[in-house]
Amino acid sequence: MPVRSRRPPFFGPGPQPRYSPFAAWTGVRETPMIPRSPPVEASMAHRTLSGLVAAALTLAAVGAVGFTAGRAAAEQAVVVASTAPGYAQGQLVPDGAAVTVPDGANAMFLFANGRMLRIKGPFDGPLDRMPDASGWGGVGSLVGGERFFQTDLGAARAVGTPMQKGEEQVFTLDPGRAGIQCVKSGGTVLLRKPADPALIPATLRDENRGATATLRWDKGATVPWPRELPMTDGTAVSVAGPDGRVRHSMTLRVVSAEGQGAELAVRLAGAGCATQAAFLLDPVRDSMAPLNLYLATDRGLYPTYRSGETVTLVLQTNRDAHLYCYLRNTRGQLTPIYPPGPAASSLVEGHRTLTLAGDRMPVPLRAAERSGSLSADQEVRCFAAGRDLGADLPGRQDAFRPLSDEAAARLERTLASLKQTELVMAQVILRVE
Repeated sequence: MPVRSRRPPFFGPGPQPRYSPFAAWTGVRETPMIPRSPPVEASMAHRTLSGLVAAALTLAAVGAVGFTAGRAAAEQAVVVASTAPGYAQGQLVPDGAAVTVPDGANAMFLFANGRMLRIKGPFDGPLDRMPDASGWGGVGSLVGGERFFQTDLGAARAVGTPMQKGEEQVFTLDPGRAGIQCVKSGGTVLLRKPADPALIPATLRDENRGATATLRWDKGATVPWPRELPMTDGTAVSVAGPDGRVRHSMTLRVVSAEGQGAELAVRLAGAGCATQAAFLLDPVRDSMAPLNLYLATDRGLYPTYRSGETVTLVLQTNRDAHLYCYLRNTRGQLTPIYPPGPAASSLVEGHRTLTLAGDRMPVPLRAAERSGSLSADQEVRCFAAGRDLGADLPGRQDAFRPLSDEAAARLERTLASLKQTELVMAQVILRVE
């Protein structure tokens, strides 16, 4: 996703507005330092205002207005994408279960009937406690500040097509992965060749009945499920390599052959097969939820500290991304704090909550000491990118050392030049009493 050149400087003086991907589309700015009215959020079918997006907006304004969000939530849902801690792609949300999306985070939910709901925090409650969509004013309200958006995925063929393609891969099982894996009742089940060569050939053993089968993948990347091993719901199958040592176990869940797309994704989530549900959900996420980043602290988005207190940052992206964080100290200097060194990876896993310090950061982060009447407030800015920027960023080799003025200016120029890189930034102010 090209990042628009009109965005403000990433590290200019003073607390700058935080841009979300949707803000980049609309020019709306979000400033965490100032108490905000409900921020903008909408569900779009692409990252540019192409015909596909226009079709999705038309669908939202015309087709979905007649439905209330309560009707859309009168069933189970599955998480498509989320920056809200505690919510991962493929996670089932039972009907009536409370959902918590903190301020600064967002989440997208898909229902079995094809309806999708996108929420931008703060929100706390069941998904059926949504505003009545009949009160929305069409497209104008979608880009004017609404925090909730609903659409009918089943009617958007341009988005439904990628989901249909994902269905072809859902029931190809991976013997290299431990845990629950779903098979379709009455359907053909294939086993893909493991990525780990130490599992070729692989021996599968029914842990209850003792029956075994050896798979070699001599003629292709997939082989049919062996007849020696009956597929029944709850069957535990151990997987061993050529040396006979058991590497792990997988448990089979048999799901109904009825339904497809959204209905199948919810059914897979309910059976515990989030990884397989991802084959259906990833195309939807990629079409409707650009890269996003949640940054706050364990005290929330607007924390206050006493001098010397430990600061714990809380971060989450809605897909795998490369993360970079900087601390602006009381002197206005920028200090790289993540990744915590040149050898440390910047790659973070999507939908997994990261805490700093604590995870991968060797030194604690503390609130600054006051010096007379001078402010001790500090600021942390993080940005997530769709690719590794390590070689391009000044200071990557010198974590926890303030950048020179020249290096800080070069960093700003580098970020501003990344026109074809998917990039999103977030910030939090560390107030000191």
